[in-house]
Amino acid sequence: MKIGKAIGVAALVAASALAGETGGLAAEMKAPQASDMILAPFSDHHSIRVEKPADVVWKHIKRLYVDGERMRQQGFSVSPVTADPTAWLGGVRGVRGNDTSRPEVTILVSGVDEKERLLTLMILLENPVPVYVIHQVRPDGPNASVYQTIIQTRWPVKKPDGGALTADYAREKMKADVAFHNSEVAAIMKREKAVIEALD
Repeated sequence: MKIGKAIGVAALVAASALAGETGGLAAEMKAPQASDMILAPFSDHHSIRVEKPADVVWKHIKRLYVDGERMRQQGFSVSPVTADPTAWLGGVRGVRGNDTSRPEVTILVSGVDEKERLLTLMILLENPVPVYVIHQVRPDGPNASVYQTIIQTRWPVKKPDGGALTADYAREKMKADVAFHNSEVAAIMKREKAVIEALD
């Protein structure tokens, strides 16, 4: 599978995270008939050490995803999700009318643990399956931290041309897709590390 423009997830991705930054999943999910495609369980994760105290990184992550700053950076017009009981912990919706492939992204907060610096999100794209993203920041000494992202969803695997959609084929396809996605997430988080470490 070819993943289009690098975000998300984030990021999404990261890869919201990541989920907002990778466009190939949407394209893969649209056209095939049910008999020609499965939605396989998908999980990805990445962690990176950041030379900033955990509280600084935690504040930055919440600004990106709870306040919607990540979507603003991508050109979305962002507003809070209101009058929606599923946004019981809050949420933001980004609209980008000139983008027909990804006109809207909604991030719903499913958990915020200030003590553990743990943020969990459900991201709704144009796909039939939400993307679930976990961000956690842990101290690594007084002036550094480890930032980890975990992503879970269901990933499309289409029947190969002239072949059967077998378990062996799906396994090999998923191995390749997960490896590629992880490399995208790693690149996104490496860029975010530089941004965080440049903060005053």
